[in-house]
Amino acid sequence: MRKVLFAVYQSPVGSIWVNEAFRCVFGMYAEDIEPAVLLVRDAVIALNKETKPEHLGLLPLNTTFKYIERYGTKVYAVKECLDWRKIKEEDIDPRWHAELISEKDLPKLLHEYDTVLWF
Repeated sequence: MRKVLFAVYQSPVGSIWVNEAFRCVFGMYAEDIEPAVLLVRDAVIALNKETKPEHLGLLPLNTTFKYIERYGTKVYAVKECLDWRKIKEEDIDPRWHAELISEKDLPKLLHEYDTVLWF
């Protein structure tokens, strides 16, 4: 099974990339591919409980959460990016099932995947 990591670094506010990464991920389960999502830089804003991308015409988070739960999609976020955007762990919606990783562990994570796509 091939492993593909979608790394998103743009904010979900005013951008479609967090939304599009999850659309791509959920479409890959029909293939022999194990996808995951890494949120870095401004994309970590999507983890905040107060983010409402559906107000921008994007995929509602309830739909995203449903598929994350159904498929066991791995979602990673970089701790230092959360700190930079002043998002505390208690501000993260638990339905993301996000695994927080340190910047120093990024190279190891990236090398676990056959392909890394940046949005």
